[in-house]
Amino acid sequence: MKIAVVTDSGTGWTQAQAEALGIHYLPLQVKCGDDEFLDGIDITVSQLYARLKQGEMPTTSMPPVGRVESLFETLKQEQVEHVIAVPLSAGISSTSEMIQAAARRAELPLTVIDPYTTVNTQGYLALSALKLAERGVEPAEIERRLKECVDHSNTLLVPDDLQHLKRGGRLTPLAAALGSMLKIKPLLQLNKQTEGRVDVLDKVRTMSRALSRMADVAKSDGFDPEAYEMTVLDSEAEEGALQMIALLEEAFPGIQIHRSAICPVIASHTGMGVVAIQYVRKAEGIS
Repeated sequence: MKIAVVTDSGTGWTQAQAEALGIHYLPLQVKCGDDEFLDGIDITVSQLYARLKQGEMPTTSMPPVGRVESLFETLKQEQVEHVIAVPLSAGISSTSEMIQAAARRAELPLTVIDPYTTVNTQGYLALSALKLAERGVEPAEIERRLKECVDHSNTLLVPDDLQHLKRGGRLTPLAAALGSMLKIKPLLQLNKQTEGRVDVLDKVRTMSRALSRMADVAKSDGFDPEAYEMTVLDSEAEEGALQMIALLEEAFPGIQIHRSAICPVIASHTGMGVVAIQYVRKAEGIS
């Protein structure tokens, strides 16, 4: 069976990186003031960070409709028999609905895997789907294995800029003011339980305590360095990221940790100075 895998720029990949892997790519749109960009094509993470540091409040939206429809028409012409899509969490984007509509119009069988998060976990699921498809695994079995991964995954992040969360409507002005004054750090999460939405898990004093709390949550979630992928992410918060890595290495001897930048779709909501971790159980049949 000829299977195609589709994902979007929520992975943090550029279009060139996705194409090199053999995965079809849809760019989210990023708007900064009067400027509009295609994420992963004509704006980079560093360029977005520069705008954030200037006080801009970028917004993101779904990939252009024409690109989505054109992709599925092309896949149909290439005689693809089934599409597996791993879009950005439906809790923070309607990209999944757009993909489903395009698949119906093209009359292409489609399986959608909601990662209930973004960035590295989303990318891991898309790449695992491709590897399993290349090994001849049927779509229904790929879906079962990847949903098992999703069931055992979590994204935890602690923002430094509460004012940015206030501007985005995720914290009231009073809560942001009190939080800044008392040095309170909200620990946020995205996972299946939150339906892929950014939710407050805890509130702690100081960044150091927030980072320690993230390591504790990973322990309580049953994180196993042999069975899971772990990534530490940041938006120009290297000191915090290195501290997080040290905490994880102490808690889980022998752990292998990936490093990544916070992608635009998350950074646009949380601002700079974010430290995050993502962990996901490895897919069955993927070493």
